[in-house]
Amino acid sequence: MRRNIYYRFNLFRHALPPRFFSPSVANFSKSGKRKNFNSLCRIYLIMPPALDLDLIKTFLTVIDAKGFKPAAIQLNKTPAAISQQIKRLEEILGKRVLERSNQGISLTSAGEVLRAKGLRLMSLNYELLGELRQDDLAGPLKFGAPTDYAPTLLQKLLPIFQREFPRVSPSIVLEPSRSLRPKVASGVLDMAIVAREPDSEEGHELWTEEITWFGSSKSENGKARCGLLTTDCVLRDGALRDLRDGRYAHELVLEAATVASLRDAVELEFCRAFLPASVAEGFSRAQSTEPSSTLQLTFCLIAGPRFDEGTAAQVARKFRKVL
Repeated sequence: MRRNIYYRFNLFRHALPPRFFSPSVANFSKSGKRKNFNSLCRIYLIMPPALDLDLIKTFLTVIDAKGFKPAAIQLNKTPAAISQQIKRLEEILGKRVLERSNQGISLTSAGEVLRAKGLRLMSLNYELLGELRQDDLAGPLKFGAPTDYAPTLLQKLLPIFQREFPRVSPSIVLEPSRSLRPKVASGVLDMAIVAREPDSEEGHELWTEEITWFGSSKSENGKARCGLLTTDCVLRDGALRDLRDGRYAHELVLEAATVASLRDAVELEFCRAFLPASVAEGFSRAQSTEPSSTLQLTFCLIAGPRFDEGTAAQVARKFRKVL
């Protein structure tokens, strides 16, 4: 019986921050402080252990990222640390919340319940923190993002607003970077994510990716069949530069308003196109591409006159964690 209570007490002890215990209590097994031991056991038997929100956050991140390794990268921890946190969570709950297999991870019935309740707990936590901290970022926020990156950005950034800036009510405008930039400068938009122009150092850097030619479609006369964006943007500039340089014989067979349309055309082997690597995953690179036909495109956060650089830098730091 005593061993069982000792084991349960250890679970209770590890479920709470170390500062909860004084040195004499935390080391009761060595010091023989039976009185402290018995008192805390009585407390534990009456009160169930408190859940550590950090463990809940790790659990939700593992589900979101679909694995321990990607969750570890997102949380800036080792996979072993993530595994240990999930183990601690399961010990506190007394139930398994995740099933591990060669195919990946899946939720148990207890995990399904924990996910639903955990999301509510974390939402309330962020809301409370936002109210008590009185963040500078509050109220309506007019935010811009590049049209072609809308699905990915909305999926990743909207939860950040809810989690980190719960007092913000964002409204979002999706347009090309060169349309967003003047709107931010004039105050029509408060903030925006834009693609940097060549040799520019504007804004707060978020991520960089490679842009190059993908696809290998050729016409009967041996000319490369090429697609081109009609939107005024860095991608169109890069593609036009390569086509006008005349490195290889080509013919223009498609003009599209969106990157998604170009991607679909490349997937159908209708033409080759100058695309971001992130949207061309699994596609083969054009065989005749020269080294100079590759562009490193950087995306950054810019802010209008409503916010100072400190606030913009704070938001950019939050975004960089998930982008």
